[in-house]
Amino acid sequence: MKRMEENNPLHFPQEMIDMFAEIAKQQEAQVRQCKTMLAGFKATGETDLDYMDSYMDCLHDFMEQGDDVESLYLEYISHIATFNPLEAKERKEDLEESLGYKTEIAYAAAYVARNICRAEKGTEGDEFFKSHCWRVGSHGHDWKIMVTGFLYHVVEDLDCDAQRLVQLTKEKLTEWMREPKNDFWRYDFDEEELMPFAGEKCIPPSEEEWNELIDALNLLNEKTAKDKNSYLSRFKDKYLPIKVKIEDLEHQPSRKEEHHLFLQMLWDYVDKQEHDQLMNGG
Repeated sequence: MKRMEENNPLHFPQEMIDMFAEIAKQQEAQVRQCKTMLAGFKATGETDLDYMDSYMDCLHDFMEQGDDVESLYLEYISHIATFNPLEAKERKEDLEESLGYKTEIAYAAAYVARNICRAEKGTEGDEFFKSHCWRVGSHGHDWKIMVTGFLYHVVEDLDCDAQRLVQLTKEKLTEWMREPKNDFWRYDFDEEELMPFAGEKCIPPSEEEWNELIDALNLLNEKTAKDKNSYLSRFKDKYLPIKVKIEDLEHQPSRKEEHHLFLQMLWDYVDKQEHDQLMNGG
């Protein structure tokens, strides 16, 4: 009895323990099957993604940062890279996103944005951050949209330089990554947590990606456009700024009604880009 209590310090019901054991057993069986199938895919040079995904996609249900399941899926991505490098690259980026390797970058941007709002707005800084920066950034569905969303109004409304903001974000991220156990930033915001949950490890952006953020912030700054038409024309074929501006207008009801036509044009740009990607096999 004492041994059972040591193995079950939280005193879970036996039925629950048995259920978890059965789930673990099923997952182990799925992993074994995926290993076998992947070996077959590689041996035969299989290239049918739909067919291969029908076996391999189950790994997403119980994958965690740095575990054997992630390693197995990365091996699958490496196989895809032998015949479709672009698809492999996109899948690797999506995997890093979903496992929380990128979320810390968004927190770093939010941290920088909040500090500048406090410095520029004083006692009103926190409210400006919540109503402008957090409102846009927290609704982003990937890390680039979140980072750009957090910094966008700091550039446009507080006249801060986009390149300097991105550099400050980069420095803050580097500082945090040097001390991964000092993860106070996870709990430093009163607002809801960003999704996906940040993992223990972070994969920092490339220089190209940092520059992409700078370009997006400069494009979004409406103060530098001579009129509304020239501002709208900037967004054509610019997916990241489009999505950030949509988040800005969609989550500000008063402006959403005011800029209904502008919002519709942005959505038309998105639809066209997604259509073109599908037609090009992207």
